Amino acid sequence: MRMSFRPRPTALAVGLLLASSGAFAQTASPELEALVRQQAAQIRLLEARLSALETGQAPATAAAPVAPAADPALVERIAKVEAAQAKAPTVSWAKGAPQFTSSDGQITFRPRGRVFVDTSSTSGSDFEARNITGTEIRSVRLGFEGSYGILGYAVEGDFADNGVAWKSAYATVDHTLFGREAELTIGNRLNDRGIDGSSGTGNTPFQDRNVVGTQIVPQRGLFGVGLTERVYGENWHASLSLAGNDLNNVGDSDDSKTVAGRAHWNPVKGEGGLLHLGAWGFYEDIAPGSSGVFRSSAISGHLNDLVKIAPGALTGATRGEGYGVEVLGVRGPFWGYGEWGTRDVAGFGGAGRYEVTHDAWAVSAGWFLSGASPSFASRTGTWSRVKVARPVTAGGPGAWELKARYEDADYSELPTGGTGNAWTVGVNWYLNDFSRVLFDAVRWETDNRSGAYQGLDRGTTLNARFQLAF
Repeated sequence: MRMSFRPRPTALAVGLLLASSGAFAQTASPELEALVRQQAAQIRLLEARLSALETGQAPATAAAPVAPAADPALVERIAKVEAAQAKAPTVSWAKGAPQFTSSDGQITFRPRGRVFVDTSSTSGSDFEARNITGTEIRSVRLGFEGSYGILGYAVEGDFADNGVAWKSAYATVDHTLFGREAELTIGNRLNDRGIDGSSGTGNTPFQDRNVVGTQIVPQRGLFGVGLTERVYGENWHASLSLAGNDLNNVGDSDDSKTVAGRAHWNPVKGEGGLLHLGAWGFYEDIAPGSSGVFRSSAISGHLNDLVKIAPGALTGATRGEGYGVEVLGVRGPFWGYGEWGTRDVAGFGGAGRYEVTHDAWAVSAGWFLSGASPSFASRTGTWSRVKVARPVTAGGPGAWELKARYEDADYSELPTGGTGNAWTVGVNWYLNDFSRVLFDAVRWETDNRSGAYQGLDRGTTLNARFQLAF
């Protein structure tokens, strides 16, 4: 902002015009006096427009037509400022970080990131070593995203589990397919697989995805480098992808190759509520010697690595296929959903050819007590950011949500696989659109046939998280 103690020439002109008008008011014609006063008013209006432009604000009222006699130099100056301002990018903080948009709307850029700080305490296990208390930085993620016309991009790295790994790293191309809006993704992006499996953990109601989202997955995991085509209708979407391993693969062997698809339909969608129905599936060729074909399920939360459902050891897997179904309903402040999935894996082991199955299911429900409503993106079939009516950062109470979940994972068909389940109840306090505090109490049960903690065991884990995501 410009500061000066010297009056503007136009301000002096206004003063002189008004002073002189009083001096000759007795002798001048009424027409001349009216003209002088009109020019003085126009100069004041031009001054107001110039001040608004220089401070980055819109003028309070639209400018009236300017007479040629009303300070041509000032008119030219304002025109130049307006032309420069029209070319300047706009900045919006609606997503929690500054998003820059070009004047024509074709180019955008914004940083994105998140910080999850967790604490956890487990008690009641028959194995004393499992009863641990600790804290961790669950995730520190930083990246950026943007667009250039129909082209989009996102790059994001994550520090978690005492290591750094790339997560999102992809480009998108917007287009139409059979007259429908569509998007082609090229690169490493989160799978489109189930409700929790397709949603970022910054938006899911619980601190961790359910066992369907974490266990019924191809060997390559939640991400994979490849191509994904998505097409959208008014009340549905469908996707198809072809991908190898994620981009953190060390590159010393073949990738496992996965073909996956998902579709959802909203038979009810409107002010009265939302009903979501979906299904998904995948087929994978598993590369020889691949690790992580079967994953232990952290049934009590992320921090305690000792409380897991162990799948046991089974080598020689050559292929796998999985599929699942999902249903979700939202009405007013209430939400509820269920997911089920199963995976068949075939291969060659010590006893010859084998084919085994493992499955998982989960049901969840919640209720917003105040301050917000469930935020589910009907377009993509994923959880999205909750919008808080009266944020704590603006002097309000924020938003409060109650939640409950039951989940079950079964590896018993594997030679030394275990089973387990968990009840979770909790509350979320949303400080604003970008930060929240989560409290989860988990009553878990495991029955393992391999590993250090075999046999039936039960316990309780209390988890808390502070989350900032933008």
